Amino acid sequence: MISLLTTISITSCGEASKKDFKSAKENIEATGENLKQAGKESREEVRTNVKATWEKFKNESETVIIDTESHIKELRDKIAKSGQKERERLTNELDSLEMKNRELKERLAQRELEFKEDFSDFNETAKEKQHKFEEEFKRDMQILKAALMKIVTPTGAVDDEF
Repeated sequence: MISLLTTISITSCGEASKKDFKSAKENIEATGENLKQAGKESREEVRTNVKATWEKFKNESETVIIDTESHIKELRDKIAKSGQKERERLTNELDSLEMKNRELKERLAQRELEFKEDFSDFNETAKEKQHKFEEEFKRDMQILKAALMKIVTPTGAVDDEF
């Protein structure tokens, strides 16, 4: 009789342990799924943020490039009224700056293509690459803007309306 009670007791304890183990296993699996989902949502949030930042940067850069093109055209009109020697010097300077502006425009277009490729395989490296590009591009735009501001107008004054 005692052995029967011991057997029943051990069997019922074993079943309780199996239930507890099964429940713990299900909880661990659910937690793992929750963590995967949270990680996926976090990556999507970062992707969305990076994409929005890129779009803002691209739009601002395109606006600056268009403004620079307009400013170069205005300066060309002013330079046309100057003497031949001065006109040649200033035209050469503007040609160089105009070429730099076109290069910036092309770099921006190229980076947009690369961004779209990087974005499909988005990772931390792509994010860092984008940040580095934006810093370099902004620096180059500032250099171009400063050079344009130093162009002398036909009256001899520095044109700093840009």
